[in-house]
Amino acid sequence: MKERIKEIIIELLTQRDENVSFAEIERILERKGISYFGDYSIHMPSNKNVKLWVGMSEDFCRAVVELMFEDRTIIPRNVPSTLYIFDGKIPDYPVAENLHHMYETERWFPIAFSLGNLYEERI
Repeated sequence: MKERIKEIIIELLTQRDENVSFAEIERILERKGISYFGDYSIHMPSNKNVKLWVGMSEDFCRAVVELMFEDRTIIPRNVPSTLYIFDGKIPDYPVAENLHHMYETERWFPIAFSLGNLYEERI
């Protein structure tokens, strides 16, 4: 299932090119009858209290992490939380305003994806 989720994310990004939110990915997975909900989350490595997304299945979580860090085909970018409001779903956490701050309570850092390699040098 993880590989199918990765294919769907890449297809969506190929069509849209950028600013694809977790909420939008979930909506597409639901339309295709793929389970995406679970107890997993993705957080900032430097602070586990800063969540990128929550309520994910293990396959959904692993698919996104692999696409970013192993396959190197998608890039996360910070976006205004209003993108998620328009997409109809936001986590129930305050927005993390500063990634360098060590939050003691859970926060949400809104991101969206585009195609590209996170490790590729940009000019």
